Amino acid sequence: MLVGCHERIRHFSSMARKLAHAHDADAQQVQSAAEAAHRYFTVALPLHEADENESLHPRLKRAVPAGDLAGPAADAMVDQHNAIDELLERLLPLLQLLERNPAKQPEVASEMCAITSRLDDLFREHLELEEKVVFPAISANLSDADRQSLVAEMQARRK
Repeated sequence: MLVGCHERIRHFSSMARKLAHAHDADAQQVQSAAEAAHRYFTVALPLHEADENESLHPRLKRAVPAGDLAGPAADAMVDQHNAIDELLERLLPLLQLLERNPAKQPEVASEMCAITSRLDDLFREHLELEEKVVFPAISANLSDADRQSLVAEMQARRK
């Protein structure tokens, strides 16, 4: 489930980046892309962050042995969410503006380009840390019961 979320993060961050460069796109395409990206970043991404911050992080902190890289990586994961969220706070109003008025794309393109470029860098670092260190620590350190509880909590958030 977590890796699936990462694929969607890559998709929607790419969509936002392309939207920043969509100078010649038709208004309906701009509006649709802005709406889809806004919905993802305000609905689905916060659920994924909650999965990691509220369900995964505490379990890993309890289970990972002292000195294992997964402990500090789990802490870094939570810190990185904060930096990502700060950028999204700047991007979301621009996406809303483009939902309402796609013709404004040229006016916000430069700011969107700067934000989405930085967001891409943060996501690249963040997803790599999780996929290479944090996620492998799940199977290496969490019991079957903990993993089942993790999945159950993730599913409950989506109901």
